[in-house]
Amino acid sequence: MNNFRRAVRGGAALGAAVALAFMAGCGGPPKAQVSGTVTFNGEPIENGIIQFYPAGGAGQTAGGGIENGKYQLETSTGEMTVTINASKVVGKRAMYDTPDSPKVDVLKELIPAEYNTTSTLKVTLKPGVNEKVDFNLKSGKK
Repeated sequence: MNNFRRAVRGGAALGAAVALAFMAGCGGPPKAQVSGTVTFNGEPIENGIIQFYPAGGAGQTAGGGIENGKYQLETSTGEMTVTINASKVVGKRAMYDTPDSPKVDVLKELIPAEYNTTSTLKVTLKPGVNEKVDFNLKSGKK
């Protein structure tokens, strides 16, 4: 009979531990579902990458693809710094210094640094759906 009680207690303790672990994984900080368009000099960016970084450093960084000027992703809420990159193939180069080396694409960044490496783009995201968070980028912004 004692073995039965120990088994029941052990099972109850295991069930409680699993329930606590499950509940700890639920909830969490609020998230923002973000979507919009990205254009450069009035034209939709055909293929690119958009990334959101928490401006204060607290929160989750998120990024996603831009296709035909459209993007959609989920990230943290609050003020975010945004970076946008897009490139195009401008040539080919050998991977190795041998005659039979495979060739790889040479890419050129299309978007000025003020929108990626030195970005000052900011947006504030609220919990839930954030539609039409659009970015209309221009060359020679300053």
